[in-house]
Amino acid sequence: MDITGLLDNKRAMRTFFYSSIFSAAFIGAMASLPNGFVWDDMHIVTNPVLIDKKGTFYGYFFDKGLYYRPFIKLSFALDWSMWRMSPLGYHLHNILIHVANSVLVFVVAGRLMEDGDMPAFLAALVFALHPAHTEPIAWISGRTDLLVTFFFLLSFLGFLVYRWEDDIKGIVVCAMFYLFAMFSKENGAAMIAVALAYGLLTRMPLRRLLISSVILSAVVILYFILRQWSGLTDVIMRPGTQGAYLSSAFSLKTFLYTLVYGSGYYIEKLFLPLNLNLLPAIPEGIGYALIFCAALGGTIYCFIRCAPSQTFLILWIFLTMLPSLSIMFSQVAAPLGERYLYLPSVGFSILIVGLLAKALNRRFLIGFVILISIGFFVLSNERFSVWYSDLTLWGNTARKSPSSAVAHTNYGIAMMQEKDITGAEKELFTALRIPDNSKEQTALILNSLSNVEIFRKNYKKASKYLIEAIDKDPNCTAAYNNLGYVYMQMSAAPGVDEKGRVESLKTAISYFDKAAVLAPWLSQTKFNLGICYFSLDDYDKAEKYFYDTVDADPLSELGKKAAMLLTSAKMRKTAGSYLRR
Repeated sequence: MDITGLLDNKRAMRTFFYSSIFSAAFIGAMASLPNGFVWDDMHIVTNPVLIDKKGTFYGYFFDKGLYYRPFIKLSFALDWSMWRMSPLGYHLHNILIHVANSVLVFVVAGRLMEDGDMPAFLAALVFALHPAHTEPIAWISGRTDLLVTFFFLLSFLGFLVYRWEDDIKGIVVCAMFYLFAMFSKENGAAMIAVALAYGLLTRMPLRRLLISSVILSAVVILYFILRQWSGLTDVIMRPGTQGAYLSSAFSLKTFLYTLVYGSGYYIEKLFLPLNLNLLPAIPEGIGYALIFCAALGGTIYCFIRCAPSQTFLILWIFLTMLPSLSIMFSQVAAPLGERYLYLPSVGFSILIVGLLAKALNRRFLIGFVILISIGFFVLSNERFSVWYSDLTLWGNTARKSPSSAVAHTNYGIAMMQEKDITGAEKELFTALRIPDNSKEQTALILNSLSNVEIFRKNYKKASKYLIEAIDKDPNCTAAYNNLGYVYMQMSAAPGVDEKGRVESLKTAISYFDKAAVLAPWLSQTKFNLGICYFSLDDYDKAEKYFYDTVDADPLSELGKKAAMLLTSAKMRKTAGSYLRR
C-alpha cells in the first residue's frame, strides 16, 4: 500500500502513526543504551532508595523530607531486582517510559488540536526527538522527569474525559494519576493548575469545575499528609538557613533578574536546543532579556487574539515550568537544567506544530517538521555520546562551565577513576581556587584530593586533607570513611609495631563508626569495620559487619568478599573456642 492509500484508511493511518512515534522515540534514544552509570547514578541505585527502611512495601509511602518520591524508589527497586549493577536495563527502562510519553503526547495532542491526527503526530514527533530530552533519558537518575510526565499526561487525559464527556470516571482517573505524578516528582503538583486553566478557558460548566477543584485539592491534602507535611516548612524557613528551600541570595531584585534571564534561557533551549550543558549558569546577555520580553508579548497577544487551545498551551508551558523556575532561587539543586524542560515541552511541541499548521499547507508542514526532526535526531545522538561516562560528561561540562567548582571536581574524580592522577589533581586544585565555594563543596574537593594521595600511598598528606574536610563540613561522610581507611592502611605499614598497629586500627574504627552513623546504609563502611575487627581478632563483631555487608547485596563483589571473610571469621571463632577448652 502506498502512503496515499495508507493515509486514506483511518485505522491503518493511526496504526502507522503509533508505530512511527514508537520507532522514532526508541531509535532516537537508543544511543543511550551503551552508556554507563554517571554522576550520582551509582549512589541512587545502591543506597536505601532500593531498600524500604521500615521493612514493608507500604513504608515507601510514609516518609518525609524535601524529596518525597515513592514511585521513583519503587521503580529503581524493580530495576535492582532484575539488573543489579548492569546499567543497560536502567537505560532501557528510561527509554521505554520516554516512548510511552511520546505516544501519550500524540493522544493528548489529538484531543487538543482541531486539524486531525496529522498535526498531533507531528507534535509527538517533535517531542520524541527534542534534544533537550537527552538529559532525563540518558541520566538514569533523571527518570523522575520521565515518570512524572507519564502520570501527568494520564491524569490530564482523565480530566479531558470528565470535561467533555461528563463521565465521573474521568475525574476519578484524573485524581488517581495526579497523586501518582506527585509520587514521582514534586512538580507533578502543577496538574491542578493546568486542569483548572483548561476548564476556565473552555468554559467548563461551573458545577464540574467546582467538583474538579474539590477532588484535586483533596488529593493535594492527602499527598502532604502522606509525606507528613514535609516540604512546606522548608519553603517558609528563613532563606539561607540550613534545611531552607530558598537561598540567602533571594531578594526582589535577584528574583526579577533570575526570572527574566532564566526564563529566557529555557525559552531559547525549547526553540533552539544547541550547546546543551549539564550545569549552565544563569545567563547574562541582554539577548535573554529580549527573548523573555518577546515571549511575554507573544503570550499577551495570544490571550487577546488566539484560540483558547493555543492560550492554554502557553499556560501549560508556563505552569509546568514554574516549579523549575523556583529552583533558581533555591539552595537544593542546580539552578538550571534541561531535564526541567521535559514536561513543559509537551505544551511547546503541540503549540509550535499547531501554529505551523496554520501558517503552512499540509505538504510543507510535513516536510518542515520532518527536517526539524532529522536535525533533532542528529543533535540528540551527539548529546547522548557526551553522557557515555563520567569522563566524557564532566569533561564536556567543565569546558562549557569553567567557573563551576562542581564540574571541575567531578571531572577530577572521573580522571582519577581512569588512573589519570596528575590530571585529576590539576582539576581538583582548579575547583578549590574557584571563589565562593560552599563549605560542603570545599569538603568534597579536599576529600577527593585525599584520594589522590591515598593512590600515591602518601597517607600523612591524605589525612591532612581529610581533617581539613571534616573541619569544613562535620557531616562529610566520605571524609570519615576515607580517614578510617587511611588509618587502616597505616596499621599495616612496614615498621609498625603491635601497639601502633592496634592503636591505628582502633582509630580507624572510630572514624568508620562516625561514617556509619551519618550513612548507615554504606556497605563499604560495614565491610571496613569487619576487616578492622577481624584484624583485632574480635570475630563476633567482624562476623556481624560481614553479615550486614552480605545481606545488603550478596551478589556484588563486595558481598562475595564479605561472605568469604564471614566464613573465615566463623572458623576462627570456632577454632578459638576449641583451643580454650
